[in-house]
Amino acid sequence: MKVVLSGSNDHLIHEELLSIVKKFNEKHAGSIERFDGAELTSSDPVLDAVRSISFLDPRKLVVVSNFAESKELLDKSEAIVEQTADSTDLIIMGKFDKRSVAYKYLKKNTDFRAFEDLSLAELSKWAIDYTGEQGGLIQYEAASYLVEQIGTNQYRLKNELDKLIATERDIDRDLIDELVEPTAQSKVFALLDAVFNGRSKQAWSLYRDQRAQGEEPYKILAMIVWQLQQLTLAVYAPQKTKDTLVSAGMSPYSAGKNLQMAGKISPKNLRYYIDQLAKIDTQSKTNANIESALAVYIADVASIQATS
Repeated sequence: MKVVLSGSNDHLIHEELLSIVKKFNEKHAGSIERFDGAELTSSDPVLDAVRSISFLDPRKLVVVSNFAESKELLDKSEAIVEQTADSTDLIIMGKFDKRSVAYKYLKKNTDFRAFEDLSLAELSKWAIDYTGEQGGLIQYEAASYLVEQIGTNQYRLKNELDKLIATERDIDRDLIDELVEPTAQSKVFALLDAVFNGRSKQAWSLYRDQRAQGEEPYKILAMIVWQLQQLTLAVYAPQKTKDTLVSAGMSPYSAGKNLQMAGKISPKNLRYYIDQLAKIDTQSKTNANIESALAVYIADVASIQATS
């Protein structure tokens, strides 16, 4: 067995690895050798491990994490796979550049399993199911609110749910606000909410808070661009209902917030906001300092919204 576990969803990759190891131990009770590509300076230890035959155990499992972080391992991908002994199972884990020779070889010659981040709606449903399995309770609105606060990292979502369940079995929005630290994306949502409601002082305060926490202007810009894409769906939706936006992939909480903001923005103004943001985005790709451009943008949009 030669398996590659790849993708952006660390939680699902971890769960898949645990499942493979459990089945291996139940069936073979053989030896397991683990390597971390981020710590290796040579591919030799991995090659030695996959080539060697264990005389004490019928089968051996070799697990190599962070495979793509080692140029040595990437260069020897074919040799590692081809020289793996018949009595050895090989698990490779890593995030690969799809343009690379190693990725193309592994994709074709191994059991390549990709695990990508779930959508907001899928994560909300998973949060409900997981909470129930742990003996807790969370409603869909609270689950989608939690996902909006922490983003699409399922591994972090599980950890936050474990923390919440340990405190209170019945999880609601108040408990989430008390115990969960929102991600930068969630705070940008609050920033835009202030901007599109014409609250320039609050918007500027939220922006400075982001900068004080170490968020770079180009990252804030990227999050604003993403949020405006969501807002555009709400403004131009043929039917301005939460169900319409949820069917387009938004979580119920995000759909509700975007509909609220969409009601305060005209299509004409939205086009202007997108056009101005596109200009800043272009500047960011020329190594220009976009700090002042973002500050002017926030003040400009808030001023227009305050008088609309």
